[in-house]
Amino acid sequence: MMRSWIHFTRGRFVRQARVGLGELREEHLSRQGFAGPVAMIYRTSGPNEVVRVEGEYRRREIDSADVVASDAADARGSWQMLLSNDDVAVGISRRREAMPYRFRNLDGDLLYFAHRGTGVFATEFGPIAYEPGDYVFLPKSTTYRHMPDPGDSLLLVVESPQPIRLCEHEQVGRHTPIDPTMLDVPEPADYGWPEESEYEVRIKAGGGETSIFYRNDPLKVVGWKGDLFPYKFNMKSILPIMSNRIHLAPSSWGTFEAAGFVVVSFVPQIAVADLEAEELPSYHRNIDMDEVILSHANDDPGGRRPGGFTFTPQGILHGASEEARAAFNARRQPGDMRRWTGVGVDTYRPLKVSDAFAKMTSR
Repeated sequence: MMRSWIHFTRGRFVRQARVGLGELREEHLSRQGFAGPVAMIYRTSGPNEVVRVEGEYRRREIDSADVVASDAADARGSWQMLLSNDDVAVGISRRREAMPYRFRNLDGDLLYFAHRGTGVFATEFGPIAYEPGDYVFLPKSTTYRHMPDPGDSLLLVVESPQPIRLCEHEQVGRHTPIDPTMLDVPEPADYGWPEESEYEVRIKAGGGETSIFYRNDPLKVVGWKGDLFPYKFNMKSILPIMSNRIHLAPSSWGTFEAAGFVVVSFVPQIAVADLEAEELPSYHRNIDMDEVILSHANDDPGGRRPGGFTFTPQGILHGASEEARAAFNARRQPGDMRRWTGVGVDTYRPLKVSDAFAKMTSR
């Protein structure tokens, strides 16, 4: 991408974006996420006070606890896909019982995020125990069993036909925001399960599923080596990149990336201390990216409720309302903590809304 430094100004504006707005309202109109050509548009009234919407191209929001996934009631069921394009699929798993089979995904890499519940992914590399806040990465064709503990379970599932990799933030070195040694890598283990007459491996390929039955347990492994392996790490291991004077764009918080999308982690951090600078994100309408967010945790009573799942198509204006901004600024103090935690999936190509998601968000 070639950066253009040819900028023009007309009318009323602030010289330093995001700082000293006063009565002005600033809208961020940008290409290629927050990295491409940009226009900052200034108004004296809030641009996102929606009266009504006619049509289906709109922001959609649900409580993820309302998602009905077949794996919630049927151990042989699967996660519920909500949004997809050729680069990525995003869904919710509500699995309550262990997979009675071994599973192998040939449609691509899998990234789970544990919102609620604990359990184990029993893989051929070894067991990966998880808890809320954990990312669990399973490379394409990894054989595993998802075995949740009793109780409520809710995991975000991201599936990518292209390899998923950790984002590199070259300006801050190899140990920030994630030190690679914070990854938990499994070791082979004897699962101690009773012997079976045959072992079912359910294979997902081309959008369909096939079961192959083996004489020996494919999860029975005594060792492994190489640079292709599953792992997990918790959001608490992320050291956020922060600024004391200006709100950083979400691209600063990228955690995973693949061809066509990026996974962003929003983690607690010290808020911008300069009271002349805007702490809340600008009103923005990313022209080239769809945005999906799962709200994970928030100990601020006035913040977003955990479990909220939102989808904002590219070009749809969004940002905190005028009422929310006024309430926030009234209580804002230097050194405040930004306490909200969430996971975002930003895609470069438009996402298709599944029938299930469309029904949940129909008016």
